[in-house]
Amino acid sequence: MSTHTLTAENFDETITTNDIVLVDWWASWCGPCRSFAPIFEAAAEQHADLAFGKVDTEAQQELAAAAGIQSIPTLMIFREGVLVFSQPGALPGHVLDDLIGQVRELDICGEPVLRRFWYPVAASTAVTDAPLARVLLGAAIVVWRPEPGTPASAALDRCPHRDSALSIGWVEDGHLVCPYHGWEFAPCGKAARIPQLAEGLPVPPRATLSTVPCEERYGWVWVCLDAEPLAPIPEIPEFADDAWRVVPEFDWTFDCSAAHLIENNIDPAHIAFVHKNSFGTPRNAKVDAGETVRTPFGLEIRTVVPVEARPGEDSPTVRHTTTQIHVPFLQVARIAYPDGLVHIMVKACTPIDNGTTRLLQTVLRNDTEADRPAADIITFDEKVQDEDRYVLDRIVDPYPLDIRKNVHLACDKASIELRRLYAELLDGTWVPG
Repeated sequence: MSTHTLTAENFDETITTNDIVLVDWWASWCGPCRSFAPIFEAAAEQHADLAFGKVDTEAQQELAAAAGIQSIPTLMIFREGVLVFSQPGALPGHVLDDLIGQVRELDICGEPVLRRFWYPVAASTAVTDAPLARVLLGAAIVVWRPEPGTPASAALDRCPHRDSALSIGWVEDGHLVCPYHGWEFAPCGKAARIPQLAEGLPVPPRATLSTVPCEERYGWVWVCLDAEPLAPIPEIPEFADDAWRVVPEFDWTFDCSAAHLIENNIDPAHIAFVHKNSFGTPRNAKVDAGETVRTPFGLEIRTVVPVEARPGEDSPTVRHTTTQIHVPFLQVARIAYPDGLVHIMVKACTPIDNGTTRLLQTVLRNDTEADRPAADIITFDEKVQDEDRYVLDRIVDPYPLDIRKNVHLACDKASIELRRLYAELLDGTWVPG
């Protein structure tokens, strides 16, 4: 059956072992309950990946009382064990369908699996002799370097003594110093000195920061909010190859979700209009969908797109692009031009919260500074990002995982596959490997 009978014996287990659960509280004598039953059954058939349960309030009176049911039918929806919707009355089919779509939408900060990936939070050059405040997935963190030239450390931005933000403190003798009472913490997070502690007394064992994994690669400081990352920092071999020069670019903030920014970056159709003043033209609005394939790390997308310019040059050309999306929010786009130039964009879309994203971008190229100065490349890419940001800062959040929420064309193939991949990541049916 598409729906399951819930009782006092299996109710809690059903709620806690399924990501999204819809519960219909009903009784056989209730006319509106009988009207709503086929609508609920049809939704269960349509959304087979969700759990749909029915509670007979006559047979399960104690359970109904514990749930506070005062009118039937009542629909409840649980997400990850938390009640997110409760309303009496028989909902029309289209209202129920829209409600399910809203529950499915991507809650970036609330998805535990997203905490198990690495995200760059700052350029290595930005982490100097002072602590740096950052927010990742809604969590305030502090990044610091105990000594010049030493590896960076990271922790939740909270002193265990009286909850002060450590990011407004300082670094002294290799220790991160809390500005409130002067407690000093070693790079491992343990308190190394407490000024108020009587001589000879041991440091309290709980006087320890909540440190998080921290590494430096590709000129960025990467952080993972979970002690057991689900996947390593992606390999980008060109960084270790002297044939490629590295052009560090910018660290910008977008008022949109990281998923929206990634989807924008793999959307060939927006170039003609969003970037009509840099490298696109409405005359070339029709684009080929290209090829999108699943990979162990996420997606690989191959496209061929005519453009009106490239960094430092205002003449039409063609971009042959192979874009790798390393789930969840890292993009590596290798753009090859007919004359042999290859321009690689590494875009890290680091989620600050559900509707704000930090974009860190670095470019690698197989030419030289004499061929095209880094300043020209940065100027061009800053203009492109300004154009993207003008649109994306005004986009409607949250990001919809349900592809039925939007209208699609053939050229939207990559973004459709991206949404499907995110949905599978969140429900546990896909993991990077």
